[in-house]
Amino acid sequence: MNPDQIEFNKLLGQNQKDASVKACLRGGDKQLDCSGKIIHSHSIQRGKILASIADGGGESEGKVYHLGFAPAEDMQSMQPEFKLQGIKKFSTFAGFCGGHDKAIFQPIEDVAFTATAKQQDIYAYRAAAKELHSTLESKKFCEVFLGEKLNVDDFPPHFQMTLPAIKRGEMVVPDFILEGMLQGEKNHEIRTKHMQCGHSISELQQICDDLTDAIEREEPSEFEHIYHALDGACLVACCASFIPYFDHDGNRIISRQEEQRMAQSSAASRADMKNVMLNVFPEDGQTHIIFTFSKGNPSFKASIERLLKLEDEALKIGLSNIVLNYVENSAYGPKYINENFSSEQIASIAESFAVSAIDRSKFRKSNINLFVVNPTATTRQ
Repeated sequence: MNPDQIEFNKLLGQNQKDASVKACLRGGDKQLDCSGKIIHSHSIQRGKILASIADGGGESEGKVYHLGFAPAEDMQSMQPEFKLQGIKKFSTFAGFCGGHDKAIFQPIEDVAFTATAKQQDIYAYRAAAKELHSTLESKKFCEVFLGEKLNVDDFPPHFQMTLPAIKRGEMVVPDFILEGMLQGEKNHEIRTKHMQCGHSISELQQICDDLTDAIEREEPSEFEHIYHALDGACLVACCASFIPYFDHDGNRIISRQEEQRMAQSSAASRADMKNVMLNVFPEDGQTHIIFTFSKGNPSFKASIERLLKLEDEALKIGLSNIVLNYVENSAYGPKYINENFSSEQIASIAESFAVSAIDRSKFRKSNINLFVVNPTATTRQ
């Protein structure tokens, strides 16, 4: 690794540390009724889910695969790959105090899953809370990275209009001006992301508030669940919240116009929210799938209803497309992946994940089926 790369990694690591958020999301700004210490909560439960798909070591030392990026051999780019991580640390986030973590999630951790409305609300809440925490850190990272330039417009309209022509070689400017314009463009992109994070935080907080009210009062929420179970325990688990611009086949279900509007402002009401929570996990010889979304989102509901009408193999491929294109917080059994997929298929899985992870406006359709029934797999009760 060259010295510049080492220095960049150090700076990135420090910025990420400075942008970390440690606060109980349930306690609010005043941390009401919090037990004090913020813990590292698992967004995918360690004892009942991660331990059941991990290789070796049981509940404390087992390891799972997850999809991520690693530097290429030339250090000039990042390559997608399956990465091993211990289940003690995987999928954790500093988003709850110990008291609230236990009180909120006990009904899904200490009892069998029976797909009650309350259990599905809790799974959805954990997915939304994990995404809320991640977005809070992303917003703070933008603030740390830009510092005093957060509110400085160093990429004015005339720069935005002329830079494309300069990049194409149609205009020539001194190097120091070009360097300033390129830095301004980069800062502008980060400011735009900062604004979009603010919109997402507002919506995710509303989702979390509605779901916690429903959970505590045991009343219906403004969100709807579609539950489906696959026969057999597939060693795949995920907990995620995302906005699905495409269905499982890559067809748009959110128009480009609507996508542009969403980038500029928060949803006017819960009915307008396009966020979807997805939980997938094996338990008791089945693979459970829970989609949760606003009752005012008929286009997504119709897309999932179309998916569930497909034959078994096509359904699993469609579900795999959704997971690979929208989910980063997913875990896989290492032996499950290595024994059921060829090296070419494993590379294709990683590449499919990378396309949308790098650019959320893109969707890569594949014929990969992540949900291979393993007759020897068992899950803990």
